[in-house]
Parts: sequence; C-alpha cells; structure tokens
Amino acid sequence: MVRRRSLIAQLGLVEVLALLAFPAAGSAFAGVPIALTATGPVPAVQTVSTVTYPLWINQDTVTHTVAFANGRCTVQVAPDATAGCPEGFSNGAGDYAYTVDGTAQASVVVQLAGRTVTLGARTHKIAGGARLHGQLSSFVPLPSPGPASPVTVLARPDRMHPFRRIAVVKPKIDHSKGSFGELRWHLRVRPQARTIYIAEANTQPQTWQQAWSKPFRARIGR
Repeated sequence: MVRRRSLIAQLGLVEVLALLAFPAAGSAFAGVPIALTATGPVPAVQTVSTVTYPLWINQDTVTHTVAFANGRCTVQVAPDATAGCPEGFSNGAGDYAYTVDGTAQASVVVQLAGRTVTLGARTHKIAGGARLHGQLSSFVPLPSPGPASPVTVLARPDRMHPFRRIAVVKPKIDHSKGSFGELRWHLRVRPQARTIYIAEANTQPQTWQQAWSKPFRARIGR
C-alpha cells in the first residue's frame, strides 16, 4: 500500500509539472498542487497568484470534498484524481479559507501576479518623430493580449513637472518569439522639446502588480 501511494504521489507530481510547463491552449493559467491525504491537505496553507490556481490531488483511498467558506466553489475529488475551482482566483488577491470534508481547516492565499513592462527607442535623438516600443512580460506565458495588457505611456519635459498620460496602447503578439509569442507594443511620438517618457502597466480589477518601465529621455536632434 505504501508503494502504491508513493506511485500515486509521483504520478500526481508529474501531472502538475506538466500543467505548469504546458498550460492548456488558450489559457495562461497553471496549477499549484495541494495533496489531499488521510490527515488533511498538504500544505494546509498554499500560496498562488492571480494567474495560477490551486489544484487538489487526492492521494488518499476515499473521496474528499473541498468547500470554500465564502461559497466560491465546492469540488469533490475522487481517489487518484485532481480537481480545481472552475472560476479560478483571477479577480483579486486575498486569503480564502476552505475545509476538507467539513473538518480539516485550510486556506489559499492569492497574491497579485508579477510582470514587467519596458520602454525604449532606436535612439535618444529624435528628428521630427520617433517610435517608442516595449514589451509586456510575466513569468506565465500570455497566449493573447486580453484585458490585462493595456500599456499607458506618460511624458514630462523635465523632473520639475509631473508625468502626464499621452496614450494608452494595446500590445500585440509577436508570434516569432516561441510557441506562445511575446506581447509587444509601440507608439509614434513627436516631442516638441526634450521629453522624458515612461510606461505603466496596470489593470482594473487588480489582477497584476502595477509595473513601471525605466524612464526614457528623448531630445530633439539630428
């Protein structure tokens, strides 16, 4: 029996690693494992991000029921099976308590997913206009731009003035960069004087951490 349970655990781990490495087509989400055992869930507190989700793996010989206190979801997991909440946890960060079979206390801690945004141009000297460009990245591949991808470009003439929004740009997929591609954006600008640009990535509702690019200083020249 011990050997059989060990094999089940190994198979479950392989399945989770496959999900992490190869998300389903059209989805940027990946499973984070929680083992269901005879003594309760392991770990009892699991941390995920808003672009991942908890995946319960039943390593016991009986069916277990996972039920969230706030009614978010209830799932039954048969022996040797896996299951997750259909809606996921992409709507926001928080601490979500649940029980297993109405007794074992556990929780899922959801954190905002991290990402980065870049901004640059071919040269800092601009004669008549320039094409700003950048990339929006996260540790989970994004198969489509979706609602989480707008990039806001801001500008100011110098450090004595506040940044002001000049455009909101929707990145597009560059399919030449791997199987999932990369989200890239660009914007044509025509500064009238020396200008400092910066890009911001933010979303409502808050699914991702707010991200800022490094400032890019452009000046009129030939």
